[in-house]
Amino acid sequence: MEKITVDELIKLPKAALKGKIIIFPTDTVYGVGCLLNDKEGIEKIYQMKKRDYGKPIAVLCANIKQVNEISDFPEYANKYTIHWPGALTIILNNKSHDGTIAVRIPDSNVSYRILKNFGPMNTTSVNYSGEPEINNLDEMEEKFGQYVDYLVTDYEIFSNQPSTVISCVSDELKIIRNGGIKF
Repeated sequence: MEKITVDELIKLPKAALKGKIIIFPTDTVYGVGCLLNDKEGIEKIYQMKKRDYGKPIAVLCANIKQVNEISDFPEYANKYTIHWPGALTIILNNKSHDGTIAVRIPDSNVSYRILKNFGPMNTTSVNYSGEPEINNLDEMEEKFGQYVDYLVTDYEIFSNQPSTVISCVSDELKIIRNGGIKF
């Protein structure tokens, strides 16, 4: 695992991140991510977390333009975007294949710079599946160092609350999980 600043990371060419996973701060907790739909990177995340393959990984985006490129965003869902950037994950229909995709725009300068530079990333919390999130750099390095390629060390303030998850795949809103934002 290479410890790196966001300034150093965004100097890398996007191709250098193929098959790699990165731990970086978001607005809620540290996330572990890879380039969007990078099968090798996604596999490494599932192995690292000991995560059930039936449990999908969300996608973080820098802005609504990126969200619209990968999902079908229904008109009624626009009223929820007042919570973006922020701790709101919206499940939408996936543009690239049948099924759904969970998207979020984090309220984090570090995340924004990474996502703006490399595009949307499949991202989830840093932990073993079902266990509490880890936000300590030393603990992350000790537990996951053999899986992770880059650890972004820039400081970010966390809410330490999970994102609220809503589904907008049908004609009406469905609340999946209440988190920092209440509906």
